[in-house]
Amino acid sequence: MIKVIIFDFDGVLVDSNEAWIGIFNKASKAAGVRRSFTYEDIRPHYGKPYIEVFRSAHPKFRESDNVLDLMYANFMDLANSDDFTDSFRPISGIKGVLGKLSKKCRLAVGSGNSNRILNRFLKKLGLRKYFDFVVGGDQVKRGKPNPDMLLKIMNHFNVSPDEAVYVGDSMSDIIAAKRAKMKSVAVLTGALSREQAEELRPDFILDNATQVQEVL
Repeated sequence: MIKVIIFDFDGVLVDSNEAWIGIFNKASKAAGVRRSFTYEDIRPHYGKPYIEVFRSAHPKFRESDNVLDLMYANFMDLANSDDFTDSFRPISGIKGVLGKLSKKCRLAVGSGNSNRILNRFLKKLGLRKYFDFVVGGDQVKRGKPNPDMLLKIMNHFNVSPDEAVYVGDSMSDIIAAKRAKMKSVAVLTGALSREQAEELRPDFILDNATQVQEVL
């Protein structure tokens, strides 16, 4: 029996991926990096902590490099702006589904966003009230695809892996769920195509997160 449903944030609860690409490019440009990120540059790294996305997409930089540090600082400034959050839109119908699910089981969010930013996003979009627990990437030692975040949430609710499910939109999400030995749901509103999702072999593949109530 499923007692806890954990949702990723970007690409699962909200349509935000294009907005993130925009501020990745703005942050890079402000740091003097001439090349631009494309969706294909970023998509394989969705779900990782922000700094890991920069490092992966720009492999010539290292953590100690001033350019990488400046890109990251610029990025965080932009991510904290109200204009950025205003560009997000909840997935159509998700509020109604969360309202119904929250009456049947416990709901949580596990996202690579920092906890402070994540809670601000959720509150501004009217989603925070549906969730019993929210964990950001800065609250665990290792980010996705490591399972630390999901294990922390399961420990909080005192549930076993067979009593929990993770709903994500990226390769990192599905791998993290598998490493945590919990059920996984891949949604197609974010980083994964159907073919890519099928290769990862999650327990379910859904068009969007509003269909979760139909399969669990």
